Amino acid sequence: MINNVTLISPGEMGSPIAEYIISSGIKVISPLNNRSEETRKRSIKSGIQDSKTLIESMKQTDLIISILVPSEAENLCKEIANISKVIDKEIYYADLNAISPKTVQNMRNILSNTKIKFIDGGIIGGPPISNKFPRIYVSGIHSKVFMELNNLGMEVIDMSGDIGDASAIKMAYASITKGYSSLLIAAVTLAIKTNNFDAFMDELKFSQPKVFNDLKNLKSIPSKAHRWIGEMTEISNTFIDNGVTGNFHKGSFDIYTKVSDSKLGKKRLSPNEINLEGKDFFKNIQ
Repeated sequence: MINNVTLISPGEMGSPIAEYIISSGIKVISPLNNRSEETRKRSIKSGIQDSKTLIESMKQTDLIISILVPSEAENLCKEIANISKVIDKEIYYADLNAISPKTVQNMRNILSNTKIKFIDGGIIGGPPISNKFPRIYVSGIHSKVFMELNNLGMEVIDMSGDIGDASAIKMAYASITKGYSSLLIAAVTLAIKTNNFDAFMDELKFSQPKVFNDLKNLKSIPSKAHRWIGEMTEISNTFIDNGVTGNFHKGSFDIYTKVSDSKLGKKRLSPNEINLEGKDFFKNIQ
């Protein structure tokens, strides 16, 4: 039975999920030493308790939930493996990051000589709002344990299966959604650079009204691009590992790198903080 959950880290996805978990009577803690003031405030608002350090969290917790940028996932795994050898305690560890099956299988191997019970997971959808929850796919021999958190800010789908299965479906899904957004940005950038923006918009509005409307939903990208850069590498590697070209998402990697380095990307403004529209918006994410 899960009584205490460690969340790493309390971001835009993790914090609202934590609120639902806490409302069920389960304690949620997080090591907040060296975290930003924004993260601390978000954690307090969500009811998350500060455990200071990872080792203090692991002494208390039944389950670790990892929701990080992809590039940090494996390093966290190594740190958990090292601490586990010191405290000698069985803990479930659910990695919900956007990483390739090969990466998550390597993490399983890192934990193989410890008491950590590893769960592979993948998040599909945005943060929970009212009764609209993200869908969390989980796999591996311990995946059923995560079902205890079903309907607590998450719709949990137990695939059973092997480590890597949940990550694989996340990679396939995100290759479409985030690949599509990067393609839209690239196409509009091309239209601007060739002095065809207005004609291009008119044509999309006439012959591709769905795509035209999708262009209006890109204001969240500047605040997310820095997190998606590593995810594009993981997606590309997943395609390559399975004999499919990885070049699509190498291109997406380039697009999101440019957006992250742009005026709006560096500020990481939320959609409601961006007052620019149309060409002015796209010029500021190049």
